[in-house]
Amino acid sequence: MEAVLDMMQDRRVEVADMTKVQSKLQQIISGGPDHLQFIVDFDYTLSRAHKDGKLVDCSWGVLENFQELPSDYHKKVKVVKDKYYPIEIDMSISLEKKIPIMIEWYKKANGLLSESGVNRSWFPRMVAESNCELRDDTHLLLNRLNHARVPVLVLSAGLGDLISHIMSHFGVLHGNTTLVSNFLDYDQEGKVVGLKEDDGLIHMYNKSESILKRSQGDNYADRKNVVLLGDSLGDLKMADGVKDPNVVLTVGFLNKNIEESLETYKKSFDIVLVDDQTMDFPNALVTDVLKVSAVSVGSPVTV
Repeated sequence: MEAVLDMMQDRRVEVADMTKVQSKLQQIISGGPDHLQFIVDFDYTLSRAHKDGKLVDCSWGVLENFQELPSDYHKKVKVVKDKYYPIEIDMSISLEKKIPIMIEWYKKANGLLSESGVNRSWFPRMVAESNCELRDDTHLLLNRLNHARVPVLVLSAGLGDLISHIMSHFGVLHGNTTLVSNFLDYDQEGKVVGLKEDDGLIHMYNKSESILKRSQGDNYADRKNVVLLGDSLGDLKMADGVKDPNVVLTVGFLNKNIEESLETYKKSFDIVLVDDQTMDFPNALVTDVLKVSAVSVGSPVTV
C-alpha cells in the first residue's frame, strides 16, 4: 500500500475514518485486478471542473455552448440553468425535494434540444471547439485499467453521444469501458429531436437503477471489489446496483462550495479529494493493485 498511503498524506486528500478506509484499501489491493471494477461518473469526475480559474464544459455544455447554435436557444438554456443549477448544488435541500426538481430540469433541457437544430455530424467539431478537458492523468488511469482488463463503467446523467465523442477525442474510450448514459434521438437527416427515453431518463439520483437495468452481466460476476469515483452525493448510489459486493471504496471529488460542503462529503465518501483536478489518487491505488498482482505472477509492473 506504499503508493496510496503516500498519497493519503497529500493536502488534497481528506478522510473521516482512516481505519475503515485503510481496511477497504487493503481488501482492494490484496484482491488484485481480477476482482476489481471501477464505476465512475463522467462530468466533473473524469472531466475537469475548471482550469486556470475558468469553468470547463460538461457534456451538456459542449452542446449547449456551441457558438453556431441559434442565439435564442442559448438564451433559453441559460434561463433554465440559472433556475435549476443553484438547486442542484444546494446542500440544504433534501433529496426527496431535489429529485423531482432535477427531473423537471432534464425534461425542460430535453424539450429545448428539438429547437437546437443540432446535427450528429457536428459532434466532433463541438468537442474540438469546446474547453472540455479530462483531469490530469486520466489517460494514464484508463489506459492502465484497460491493459489490466479491469472493467470501467462510466455512468453519467449527461449526454452519452457527446461523452463517447469526448472520450474518443482524448483517446480513452477502450474496449473495457461500458458507457451508460442518456443518448440522443435523431430524425432521418441526423438532426437531434430529443433524448431517447426507451430505458428511462438517467439523472444523478437514479444511477443505481440504471446499473441494474443496463450493465450488470457475466463480465462483472467476479468483480466484487468496487472503486467508485464521483463528484456529487447522488453518485454514491452508483454502486448500489452491484450485486453482493465485497468492498466498495467511494472517492468524491469536491469541486465547489468547498467550505460549506467538506464535512458533508467527508461523512458520505470514504475519501474526499478537495479541488483536485488530477487522477493522482486513483492512479496511486492502481499502482498498488498492479504491484501486488505482478509480484504474485512474477511479471513486471505496468506504470
